[in-house]
Amino acid sequence: MLFIVNSAICNDDRRLQETLETIESIWTRYPFAEIWIAESSPVALSSAFVGCLPARARLFPFWDDEHVKFVASKPWNLGFRKSATEAYTTRELLRQPIYADRVFKLSGRYVLTDDFDPESHRLATFRERLPTGFSQDECGTDGMLMTRLYSFSRELVPEIRRVLGEIQQFHWRQWESGKVFDLEHGFWKFLPRDILHEVGKIGVRGRIGHLEHYVED
Repeated sequence: MLFIVNSAICNDDRRLQETLETIESIWTRYPFAEIWIAESSPVALSSAFVGCLPARARLFPFWDDEHVKFVASKPWNLGFRKSATEAYTTRELLRQPIYADRVFKLSGRYVLTDDFDPESHRLATFRERLPTGFSQDECGTDGMLMTRLYSFSRELVPEIRRVLGEIQQFHWRQWESGKVFDLEHGFWKFLPRDILHEVGKIGVRGRIGHLEHYVED
C-alpha cells in the first residue's frame, strides 16, 4: 500500500500536528504501508519542522517548484489554489516508480477511522458522487467526487495522470473565464465511468481545510 499525503504545513504547529496524526493513523493500521508526503507550503519548511516528520516517510517538497509559486501568485481564492496545487503535485508524484499494488491519496488533515476498508477498493475508488452546488454553466458538470481519500490500482496510474492533466487544463480555463471549478468536480467530469467504483463510506475524519468544523465520511 502506498499513501500519498497532501499537506501544506506552512511552519504552523497545528498543521504539523494534523499531518503527523494522519501518518500515525495509517501506520497504526498498516505498519508496512509506504507514505509519500507531498508538501506544498508556499514557503520552505524550517529545518525544525522538517525534522519533526518521520524519516521513514518520503518527503517531496514542492515549496520551490516554479509552477506551485505561479499558482500562489494568482489573484483567485484559496479554493482555486488548493485544487490547482493538488492536481499538479499529485500528477508530478505519479511520475515516480510505484511498486505498491494500490495507491491511496489522503489529505493531510484527515485520519483513517474504523470505517476505512481497503478491501472495498477496486479500480479507481471514490466516495459516491455528490451533487454540485453550482449550475452546469458555472462549473461545467453536474456532480463531484470528494478527494479527502480516494485510491486507484497501480495499473491505472497512467490513466489517473491523464485525467489529472485534463482537470488542470479545464480548471484554468474556467477560472480565467470567471467561472468556478475544482478537483472534486474535475474527477466527476473527466474520470471514465468504466473505471469508477463508488463506496458509501471512505473511513476518514478531520477538519475541512481552513474551516473549523470537522467531517466524518
